[in-house]
Amino acid sequence: MDQDLIQYLGGRFNEVNERIEEVKRHGGVLVEGLRHEMHLVAGGLTMHIEVRHREDREYFDRKFEDTHALLRSFHHRIENLEQNRPN
Repeated sequence: MDQDLIQYLGGRFNEVNERIEEVKRHGGVLVEGLRHEMHLVAGGLTMHIEVRHREDREYFDRKFEDTHALLRSFHHRIENLEQNRPN
């Protein structure tokens, strides 16, 4: 093979290798950026779930207390009716 051709092909090979390395670095940067964004999304979703869980828990606790108060009221009314019932 001609020495000039070998040098030319060697130079082209090096250019291709450099371009491949550049694309790999760029891909790595993109992957790291996406990884960071995924962590942000996961953190936001976790916070949303925790807040929603707390809100739901507070809502059901209030409903339980309301129901419990209503049952106590019914119980007292029944007791009063039974005490005031003629024999």
